[in-house]
Amino acid sequence: MRPDKAREITRKSRKIHGWFSDRAAMLFAWLDEIQQMNHITGDIFEIGCHHGKSTTLLGALVQPHGEKLGVCDLFGDQDANISGSGQGDLEKFRRNMILAGDGLKISIHQMNSMDLSVDEIGRDYRFFHIDGGHDCEETLSDLRLAADSTIKKGIIVLDDPFRSEWPGVTEALIRFLDEYGQFSAIAVGFNKLILVRREYSDLYVPEIQRAENHKAYKLDYPWHIKELPFNGDPLQIFFIPSFLTKKNLAYFARKYVQKRS
Repeated sequence: MRPDKAREITRKSRKIHGWFSDRAAMLFAWLDEIQQMNHITGDIFEIGCHHGKSTTLLGALVQPHGEKLGVCDLFGDQDANISGSGQGDLEKFRRNMILAGDGLKISIHQMNSMDLSVDEIGRDYRFFHIDGGHDCEETLSDLRLAADSTIKKGIIVLDDPFRSEWPGVTEALIRFLDEYGQFSAIAVGFNKLILVRREYSDLYVPEIQRAENHKAYKLDYPWHIKELPFNGDPLQIFFIPSFLTKKNLAYFARKYVQKRS
């Protein structure tokens, strides 16, 4: 998705309750654009959609001819919310999905994602976003499902990969990479981690490194990018240097201007 379209959808969805940042939305749009450049087609799936803040953007990424969107959330069945990592609302979700555009084909699974199978959702996903239960077994189950249902050139995006308040997500990630050795983590930033099959990482990494793309998708200053090894593979890391995180007037002014642009 082109940057101007992504910014338009992001502005419209800001009032939706959720934890999906504008920068994460631009990252998703950028990843979709990389897939379009490489003629990668397939469906999109999301586990954990809450009120639809991130889902509206994902829905807008769906190509109108031949692609569809699938989602899974407990919604009203909060007794099964083991980790307490969100409280979805199906009525609000349906209402908010209007922002994704008319004619969107969406399949809703109101259930625990640990009970979801590949046979139910299929194996044709190019983009799989995991933001569901945040304990280790929940996240590991979701990662396994994503790995088994994405196409060869597809991507898996994991939420909260290294957050101290959700150590189960990090544990699940490491266990998953040990179990599914063909996958590698290629980029992390804006609270999202990108996983691809190692043999296709070259489709994504050079574009992620390209500075003009950072600027086009508003992922440049104050964010920097560096490469460090993680689990034996190079990882592209978006971060704000510590000397820029001082809460002074100039810092807040820059943040305000970037958010309004």
